[in-house]
Amino acid sequence: MSMHELNRAIHHIYTTRSQTMAFRSEDYSILDRFGLSSDERRALEARDFPRLWALNVHPVLLFHFSAVLYPRDWYLQEVVPRIKGIPNHWYDYYADADLGTKNA
Repeated sequence: MSMHELNRAIHHIYTTRSQTMAFRSEDYSILDRFGLSSDERRALEARDFPRLWALNVHPVLLFHFSAVLYPRDWYLQEVVPRIKGIPNHWYDYYADADLGTKNA
């Protein structure tokens, strides 16, 4: 899998208005520019956010990606409950970091 390429593709889609609009209208030709596996591409085309999470999309990128496609509340209502318990490299990376705070 190409975690870097997947994250790069998502970043490019949501930071480039013309690509955001093309993606919204199901023009997925932008994905040809990235070295994505067939699983990664299917997850993007299907807008399968739990699968994208499991493929280790960075949480910030995933949230911003959803925000250009759907109303912001959609992510909290539709994605957050479905990703609970699914491992994600980045989420787990930050969860294990000592951020100078004590857990209650």
